[in-house]
Amino acid sequence: MALAVVSLGIWSGCENAEGVNGLAVSPSTQTLGGSSSNASTVVFTAQVSSPLALPLEWRVANPALGVIVSQSGSNAVYRANRGARGDNIILVKDQYENEGSAVVTQL
Repeated sequence: MALAVVSLGIWSGCENAEGVNGLAVSPSTQTLGGSSSNASTVVFTAQVSSPLALPLEWRVANPALGVIVSQSGSNAVYRANRGARGDNIILVKDQYENEGSAVVTQL
């Protein structure tokens, strides 16, 4: 009996995901700093053709460059750390495991 349960668990892990879509993040790219702007924050919005499964999980690839300071519904606010330069990836995931990303370039 235990062998049958383990076997079913292995087979169920091989099923194709149904209804999983990527999330579009707007803006998909954003540049902060440099001579054209002194802005240090960006508001990102996650979008998908089907309803979002809230709450969303927002995170950054490199917290040394910046952090998500607030989030509400489909929006999140990213704040660049003062003096930090480089590219940071903003990642978002909903409760159905749909994922999306955006890139912030800090000059």
